[in-house]
Amino acid sequence: MKRTLILFFALMGSLLANSQQLNVNFDYAVYMLSDKRSYVETYLLIDGKSVNYTVNDVNLESKIDVTMIFKNADDLVEFRHFIVGNPPLPDTTDVFPDFTDVQRIFIPQGIYNFELKIKDLNAPKEYQKTITRHEIIAIDIPQKQVALSGIELLESFTPKLERTINLKNGNECIPYCRDTIPQNAEYLRFYVELYNVATETDGLGDCNVHTCIRDAHTQKTIAGHSSTTKVKALNYYQFMKEIDIKRLPTGKYFLTIEIRDRYDKAIGSATKYFERKNPGVTAPSYTSAGKTLRSAAMYTNVDTVANILKDMKLIADSTELGAIDKAVASADMIVMQQTLYDFWIQRNQFDPDNALAEFVRRANAAGLQQCSPDQKLLMLRYGIPNTIVDRTDAANPFVVWHYYKIGNLTNIKFVFTPNGDALTLLHSNMPCERQNDSWRNALFANGQPAQNDAEIFEGL
Repeated sequence: MKRTLILFFALMGSLLANSQQLNVNFDYAVYMLSDKRSYVETYLLIDGKSVNYTVNDVNLESKIDVTMIFKNADDLVEFRHFIVGNPPLPDTTDVFPDFTDVQRIFIPQGIYNFELKIKDLNAPKEYQKTITRHEIIAIDIPQKQVALSGIELLESFTPKLERTINLKNGNECIPYCRDTIPQNAEYLRFYVELYNVATETDGLGDCNVHTCIRDAHTQKTIAGHSSTTKVKALNYYQFMKEIDIKRLPTGKYFLTIEIRDRYDKAIGSATKYFERKNPGVTAPSYTSAGKTLRSAAMYTNVDTVANILKDMKLIADSTELGAIDKAVASADMIVMQQTLYDFWIQRNQFDPDNALAEFVRRANAAGLQQCSPDQKLLMLRYGIPNTIVDRTDAANPFVVWHYYKIGNLTNIKFVFTPNGDALTLLHSNMPCERQNDSWRNALFANGQPAQNDAEIFEGL
């Protein structure tokens, strides 16, 4: 699942409006029916104030032309072309509400090159520019193992009997297609489906759905924003929930959903990236538990633990830096062990030992690969990249790291360029990392990569 994309269409001259930009948000989620057929739901949110209208009788009408293409390699698998219009608006109105479109597209399992084309047909012909967006969409829900669908963020969900494309679990679910949740929104609402849980648990009893909100940079669970719900262990289960986010500070986050069996073992998970604007609110503080990890016996060398703590500073938040510095300065193994526990229990309350072990594995890999500071930070956050392209000997030197998937985000890439003796991050398509709109001009003389390198930068 890919992050919400915002497409801006520069338009000039309009009917009933002056120079403006067509603002369309796009998102999607992948699902599977009980008969194992998979499909993708696409969500478009169109800013009603940004479109051009024509008068039809006494109503205003918009016409947004949309084309969706799914290709597997060079094979066309699905083609969809349609017009999106607004709900009825009287020609006397000065209020132009947003409107949405939902498409449900059945498509086999696979990795697809997705192409989205959008234009405003009511714009003057000379300004009807088609904007094209390319994505990689993975339809990869396991058919026999525990799995979750994509997470759909919701504007609202209300009980309804009438069957519509938005009807899920007896509720009309209105999609929320923006990345950012503003201050006036008090709840984060979502819908997700659970698959094959009964098969994994032998159909015995219930399972737990654990939800939490984690900082996108530190992976720290935000205190007061986690809960566990007991549900039936079924092979198909529709789950929706709302989380009170009035006290969630401004920041970049992942909503994380875990399925846990009756022994509290994690057997499936899904994540969804979002941003929050909530000025003036600070996160609740964490009180030290004074405990140590079960694996504490593995970390008894003062120098080794001190080095781990120093690496942890790279992904720590401001409230944790002081505690880490004090622990390192003390050289007291009890204090250092307690600091390890306090840090990792906030990132994985069910298995902090495994979270620490994974972090140590990443830190060791960064050391072996002689990563620059920027690269080490990213490896500690996201793990080892799936592929690395190293062109540091080229006329325009660069290195590209490619992650097939980070949370719900696919096809994530980081571009590094030499800066003295180190490689620094120039640009990425990871929403919470550095993004540079002028990266092509900074890297290439003509602003474009060589033709044989175009695939390396696809999606950036």
